[in-house]
Amino acid sequence: MVNYIFNLLFGLMALHPLVPNHATTIGSTNMFVAKPVLLTWEMLFKVIMVEKYSTRYKMKVMAPEFDITLQKLNTREVTISGFVIPTGINSNIFALSQNPFSSCYFCGNGGPETVMSIKYNGKPPKYKTDDYITLKGVFQLNSTDINELIYILKNAVQVK
Repeated sequence: MVNYIFNLLFGLMALHPLVPNHATTIGSTNMFVAKPVLLTWEMLFKVIMVEKYSTRYKMKVMAPEFDITLQKLNTREVTISGFVIPTGINSNIFALSQNPFSSCYFCGNGGPETVMSIKYNGKPPKYKTDDYITLKGVFQLNSTDINELIYILKNAVQVK
């Protein structure tokens, strides 16, 4: 019963109302824009990893199964805060982590739900490892590409 209430509350939080865009001119057909959803790492814990057969790799792999509340957030604009973790040699490819580098997923602490790929339109800002930032972007679930993290933030923009 407690689990049902918890899922119901998170589901309702994901369905926030549209808010007026005060920059809209009179007569515009786009009078409302949706506010970004505040995404927390606790919300991202609503995933389980299950073994599935991959026809591409011809073997069993671990694949995520996302809770309905996360499925409702797929392709929605969100904001999230975390620690910057460079993942590429040239430091232009980043992940956002719930934990600093010394205790992040790549170092053996936490699971795949504690990191998110950051995808920018164009060249990313300069970051140092463990910079704590807040980003806005389009949240995407990934359950098919095992070469990518299970959470992706597309069109990322730093807001803080």
